[in-house]
Amino acid sequence: MSVKYLTPLLFLFTISFGCRQYPLTGNIEMNGSNKYPMLYLVDPVSFNALASSYAGKLIDSAIIDKKGNFKFDKLPVSNDKKMYILTIQKTGENYPNRLENDPPDSGNYLPFIYQSPEPVKIQSTADNLLKDASIQGNTKGNDEVVKLIKMRLELYNRTIPDKEEVNESNLMELEKAKFTYQKEMMSSLYKNTDVLINALALKWVSPSGDYERVPELVKQTCQNLNKTSPDHPWTIQICKISESLPLTQGDLFPDFPMPMANGDTVNIYKILGSKLTVIDLWASWCAPCRLENKNTLVPMWDEFHNKGLQIIGYALDSGEKAWKNAIEKDGADRWLHASHLKGDVSPLFDKLKITMIPANYIVDHKGVILTKNLHGEELYQWVAKYFK
Repeated sequence: MSVKYLTPLLFLFTISFGCRQYPLTGNIEMNGSNKYPMLYLVDPVSFNALASSYAGKLIDSAIIDKKGNFKFDKLPVSNDKKMYILTIQKTGENYPNRLENDPPDSGNYLPFIYQSPEPVKIQSTADNLLKDASIQGNTKGNDEVVKLIKMRLELYNRTIPDKEEVNESNLMELEKAKFTYQKEMMSSLYKNTDVLINALALKWVSPSGDYERVPELVKQTCQNLNKTSPDHPWTIQICKISESLPLTQGDLFPDFPMPMANGDTVNIYKILGSKLTVIDLWASWCAPCRLENKNTLVPMWDEFHNKGLQIIGYALDSGEKAWKNAIEKDGADRWLHASHLKGDVSPLFDKLKITMIPANYIVDHKGVILTKNLHGEELYQWVAKYFK
């Protein structure tokens, strides 16, 4: 080959190489900080690993240059949409897949959707990677990601009180606020059919994967995704989780044999109220439970027992003396009580697939669950409305 033909070929090669298109690029505004020299690209690999620390698989890393620019070239080629996570870590952090979730607006990671060959461009700030994110490319999917981020932050700031010390007087209010946040987070998405967006929202409901208090959200998500993406691995994983969760509204409470305080063992259906029963799960050592006894259950019993209300207390106690002393001291001896007196090793809790107290189930005269985990004034008003 002559020199006159070689030169144009070299020129074309140089132009081609110089215009190489990276699958993921962007800019991180550092605001003068040098705490964050590196970005990491993480594959969640499963639903459980999504938004969870130390669970995702590291794919690649990138240096943030002096102007805040970065680029990745190891995004796997895929014809299907996939969700990946971009993380930023401080100098000295040993785990590139460590994810910060509390509070959400200071998260150090950003989920995004990629489908080759369309590149993605991300812009944000080092100190607020999630909050300040802008994502271009794979437009429809990533527009939904950004929309979900904004909704999550707005809901969190509106429903969750400023961080304060948890104590016996505010525990139930904080639990109620958390439930409101979780419920609104998912209910706004029930018309969205994207499995990746629904999975991300569900994981943000509880990054730790604890859905004991909100099993209905997982079960509803499973039902919705089974209609649109039944074969997607995350749909299958979400539905598997739903099978291990507690009972929800409309289910039958199990006709469980209850070891009563008087020494008898009685199946619970034999002692249900003629109209309504509150099955209260508590313990003598549980301060919020004791407050519930005195401030809510006692006046509720006095007001509605003659109208058909029954209360059955089941205690997660291990000592009979402490249990019965608490019943008497709280004025809770008005209603029925049971306990296996095995502490946390409770056959009833195992059957119900629960671990936390205070908790309750409100059932009708046939044992059908009407609602659950209402406390304080909310419980009293619900019962009052039922008997109205």
